[in-house]
Amino acid sequence: MKTLRIISRKSLLAQVQAQIVADKIKGEFEDIQIEFVTKETSGDIDLTTPLHQMPDAGVFTNDIRQELLSNNADLAVHSWKDLPVELLEGTEIITTLKRADSRDLLIFKNKSLGKQTIKLLTSSPRRKENLSNFLPNALPWIPSDIEFVDVRGNIQTRLSKLFESEKDGLVIAFAAMKRLLASSKFLKEESNLLELLKESKWMLLPLSENPAAPAQGALALEISSKNHDLKNLLKNIGDEETFNLVIKEREILKKYGGGCHQKIGVSIINSTKGQILHIKGETEEGEKISKSSFEPLESYKNNLKEVKNYFPTSKESSQIFNRVPISEAEQKVSGIKNSGIYVSRGNVIENINSISNTNLIWTSGVETWLKLASKGIWVNGTSDSLGENESPPLGLYEDTKWYKLSHLDAHEEKLELISTYKLVSNELPKDIEKNSHYYWMSSSSFKFIFEKFPSIESANHSCGLGKTFDEINQLIPGKVYPYQNYKDWLDKIKRAK
Repeated sequence: MKTLRIISRKSLLAQVQAQIVADKIKGEFEDIQIEFVTKETSGDIDLTTPLHQMPDAGVFTNDIRQELLSNNADLAVHSWKDLPVELLEGTEIITTLKRADSRDLLIFKNKSLGKQTIKLLTSSPRRKENLSNFLPNALPWIPSDIEFVDVRGNIQTRLSKLFESEKDGLVIAFAAMKRLLASSKFLKEESNLLELLKESKWMLLPLSENPAAPAQGALALEISSKNHDLKNLLKNIGDEETFNLVIKEREILKKYGGGCHQKIGVSIINSTKGQILHIKGETEEGEKISKSSFEPLESYKNNLKEVKNYFPTSKESSQIFNRVPISEAEQKVSGIKNSGIYVSRGNVIENINSISNTNLIWTSGVETWLKLASKGIWVNGTSDSLGENESPPLGLYEDTKWYKLSHLDAHEEKLELISTYKLVSNELPKDIEKNSHYYWMSSSSFKFIFEKFPSIESANHSCGLGKTFDEINQLIPGKVYPYQNYKDWLDKIKRAK
């Protein structure tokens, strides 16, 4: 094969995505010439009907699929989430590249901050359902009403509709925005939009609260089922892990009926410790769904047995330390501008009265996000309890200098540490060293008890998925087990006891 005809939709994003695939192919097969073909689909032509009301599930893909069947193109590149969950015979999705970030992005006008009635542009029933529950608590004020307004068109059109109207915000796929921001054509032709974007607030929405559409962030590479030579060639560039995850997400959605009319998000994350599944939304029958689960890798599975007594018996009883503020921290934090601030837990800013709104704010988890929001702080994103190593803080437009707020004895390698408090030990719970099972909220707590009572090494130890696990595992390799959260561990402990 000397010439490969790649077809996509006509939008700039679709062409950028086709170029990403072409670059990957050229990187593997230098002798192949790439020819690009574009086609306007029925979904591109009808820009008035909301997507979830359109009769054909493949409004962005079927017309392109027909070009493969007619031999007018060899390879179609789609945003995989646009494909119907039930695929027709004659063509097949042969592979995909490594998935981009699957989260949703909220763009919000600065002048709309504090408004009581918020109007957000999105045509996704899934986004409307899940964000109506999350955003009222995630914003730095409590709006009285959030209205969702249908919007159609490519990313540039939707951004223009936001900035040229009285609407307050727009929700789009983060992967789409990042791909456009990496496009020289977008940066050159949409400089006005880019300036308006940079003057706006943004928020990267956590998958635990707002799971994405199945396959969001992934590119589907579709070919004719008869094109066996191309099938073999493309398998050399594919990412099997992404392919399997996307298939699994789509199969889950299919159980609820499938399609863009569904109010259900499904996201699967492969972490270094296991697989996390988030499902949230509402079925067509009106049943509310909110499920999160963690399946550890085989080496991290905890065979809970002989549970005699455990610590802590509640979150409130877990406190090993009091947190004493460090007086000079406020001056350091208030002096940070045009940077990023990573907040490891909600109480690290209890005595910080001034944080510049020029900074990006990232949190370790959603609980910390909500604490900061209740203090009037705009949060840009969260590591969603995965730890900053697996889910690091991000800037949207340029490289960002990041600072981490934590305690005096915290160990930090990647971010610049600012200590806002120090740990002072409480009176320890009686016989704390005699428990058979432990869940550690922080590595500091484990280290403190372990130094006093080395015998606890033989007990069963557990903690969350982030940095606490990594640090405890360095001290007692292979003897600590990851859980999604304390509640998950406690439920399993109680069942095993």
